[in-house]
Amino acid sequence: MPSKVQGSEAAPPVPTYNQSTEWYDGQTLDHFNMQDARTYSQRFFVIDDFWKAPSGPVILHICGEYTCPGINPARLFPLEMAREHGALVVSVEHRFFGESQPFAGDAAGPLATPHLAYANSRQALADLAQFTAWFQETRINAAHGLPADNFNTWIVVGGSYPGALAAWYREKFPHLSAGSHSASGVVRAVLNYTQFDQQIASAAGPTCAGALRAITRALEDGLPGSKALLNASGLTNDGDFFYLVADSMAEPVQYAHRDELCNAVTPAFSAGKPVLPAYVQFVQEVFYARMGNSAEDYNSQNMADPVTGGNGRSWWWFKCSELAYWQVAPEEGSIRSSAVSYAYHRDLCFRVFGRTALPEVDATNVYYGSNKTAGTYTFFDNGSQDPWRWAGVQEQLPVENTVANVIECDGCAHCQSLYTPADSDPAELSADRDMLRAAYKVWAGRSNGP
Repeated sequence: MPSKVQGSEAAPPVPTYNQSTEWYDGQTLDHFNMQDARTYSQRFFVIDDFWKAPSGPVILHICGEYTCPGINPARLFPLEMAREHGALVVSVEHRFFGESQPFAGDAAGPLATPHLAYANSRQALADLAQFTAWFQETRINAAHGLPADNFNTWIVVGGSYPGALAAWYREKFPHLSAGSHSASGVVRAVLNYTQFDQQIASAAGPTCAGALRAITRALEDGLPGSKALLNASGLTNDGDFFYLVADSMAEPVQYAHRDELCNAVTPAFSAGKPVLPAYVQFVQEVFYARMGNSAEDYNSQNMADPVTGGNGRSWWWFKCSELAYWQVAPEEGSIRSSAVSYAYHRDLCFRVFGRTALPEVDATNVYYGSNKTAGTYTFFDNGSQDPWRWAGVQEQLPVENTVANVIECDGCAHCQSLYTPADSDPAELSADRDMLRAAYKVWAGRSNGP
């Protein structure tokens, strides 16, 4: 398999840009209750370096379950499209994440469980629709003396959960955009998502997967002392600890660090030697230091605090109430510990939120269409080694001008198409981006609508 495009042109130079931070102070709290007039301040970011004002298209970049940085410096493909089509880029932070807190300063805590009733994907999509209309009216039409009924072409883009939002936005608000790029969009809510672990094992390969299983067993046998090896003695719940262990093995595969992980742990395993020392070193130097994780990120006691629970608390609310994606250990061949079970997830939802009901995955899938979502002019792509691919659209849908592509290449993982193009990209990834460029050209040349 070729490692890069043979004989292709060099990747375009990385776009340089200036990004401003701004606020929309009139965002509606409850879009589905006309009697509730409360609003909150939603943060957004603007990049106008490439915009052919005032008629150029607008790329609406959707942020998700994290503090929004605007455009991630490592994921500049949307900016390349902005440069190519003379587009304005607007990146919007998701409600209840980062600094877009509807109940900031509330005495009970900004993330008190009653407040989280307003934290769901339907409210988030309505936020985007209202923001789009407001921005078009005030920041484009009024600012440039354009007619009130003028509406620029809007293109939406997101990856992972925001990728699902991008697809759902095209489905539910087709009149507000002309096209959508759903990178690794997790459009299918799943309760027991055992395929996640199975995909990690498949992508790792039999030898590396065997090493990872051996590491998990050694950590299980070494409890409680094994927690100290990962600076995780504060994780009193064993399920929390083994969720950390599972992620330390899954995220490197998910984010294209698979070879680094496997190269660290397989030599000792293949030689019949203890494999924990190499694994611990990898966690400390890569999973913690370079990938930005920490053991305390997995402490469900911290997530129970409505004041300091942060993005982790907000995202677990989505997982407990609406989307699930519970990464349960499969019954056979599991890399993760059996402590990461269905019962662990149910217990966490009760301990953190007092919630006894299961996530409403069936209602979510009926409302949006699961992996048969019906939005037109949408481009879905998934990496062949991405554990999230099984929650996405992988087969062509009978929907007008919609494309589904699985990028079949070694190392092609989560949200890969959004990353900044490089000469070293696999040929299959470059081919996917060529299809994307063709799709963006179509979207940029049409009006908003179904």
